Amino acid sequence: MDVQIKRESSKEKNLNFDIRRTIILNLYIKEWSMPEYRVIMTKPETGVYIEIYYFPSSNDKTPARFATVGLSNTIRKTGKPTETEWMLALEPDLGQESVDRIISYFCDLIAHNIENIKSSETPRVMTESALAPENWTTKALLIDELRGESEDLEKIKIGEEIISVLWVVPITHKEVHIILQEGIDAFDIYIEKSSYSIIDPTRPY
Repeated sequence: MDVQIKRESSKEKNLNFDIRRTIILNLYIKEWSMPEYRVIMTKPETGVYIEIYYFPSSNDKTPARFATVGLSNTIRKTGKPTETEWMLALEPDLGQESVDRIISYFCDLIAHNIENIKSSETPRVMTESALAPENWTTKALLIDELRGESEDLEKIKIGEEIISVLWVVPITHKEVHIILQEGIDAFDIYIEKSSYSIIDPTRPY
């Protein structure tokens, strides 16, 4: 029997990504249990390879989550890596949209971020998009520091690198105005007073 053996160092791309996935995905599973499935987003000509995992809700009180692995070492047009992963949390019914529809939208957002955004500074607002799921009233987006999750996810050490998991939050036109005009603290107060959850993408305008 002919056996081929290939040795890879940690500096090589495939092994480097495997190590990254092992560390990040292990933390995700520890917090959110097993993912139901994943989608792989690639663009070979630019070296983009990102995995998106779907973690379903375990009950009607637990959010469903979509999270990336590999966004953190994707290179922006500036030549620098994003150094962040993204997490989207939604109510269990996903705002009356399918998993595939949401992942498609998530991929669009990621692609826009890589192509057009120069840094991972937060908070950041992305204005309303026609690409947002049809049943959602929250057509805009807030990218902010992680909240309501384990502190282990806030800063993840991979070798000498430290990456952050950022919170991707669908928001309404009114909420965009609050953030841009009054600041993120005013938005937080508005959400706290609201009778609707921040992870409900169908909340009223």
